[in-house]
Amino acid sequence: MNLESVRLEQGDRSVSLPDLWQSGPLLLVLLRHSGCPICREHLVVTEGILDEFSALGCNVIGVCHGSGNDAEALQRELELRFPVYADPAMALYRELAMPRGSWWQVTFGPMLREPVKAIRRMRDVRKPGKDVRQLGGVVLLNGAGEVNYCYCQKDSADMPADEEVLAAVKMLCSGPV
Repeated sequence: MNLESVRLEQGDRSVSLPDLWQSGPLLLVLLRHSGCPICREHLVVTEGILDEFSALGCNVIGVCHGSGNDAEALQRELELRFPVYADPAMALYRELAMPRGSWWQVTFGPMLREPVKAIRRMRDVRKPGKDVRQLGGVVLLNGAGEVNYCYCQKDSADMPADEEVLAAVKMLCSGPV
């Protein structure tokens, strides 16, 4: 895994991933794509518990695989206090081995498992990103860029529980919970 070579974009500027983790632990919320209603919902939920991450000394970023302008627009639209970056080359997704789902995993499986939620979320579907089959997840990097926690989606509706992510951040930032 070579995370040191990953570059992310926000607006018209580019930043290296190591520049982001050098100030301490970094929680990455990787979106399936910026139009995914479940991913957008997860960003908003993360915003709701951002103060808990910040109090532990952990920075948070969202990552999509569109353009830097798409990332900036998403952050502004959802009124997020944490930055959203784009990974147009999808290098971070590859380096972290984020899986690509089957058509079943990204469409019908989650819809049939929870049809009412799926119908409600479908009202907020936006223009998809580069790869609608790309699955996302949540990754926690320590200040040296090492992966301390990694949750890969099993399908498009799968997200880790907030308590699980907070426990991983607490473990890294303050020792055993």
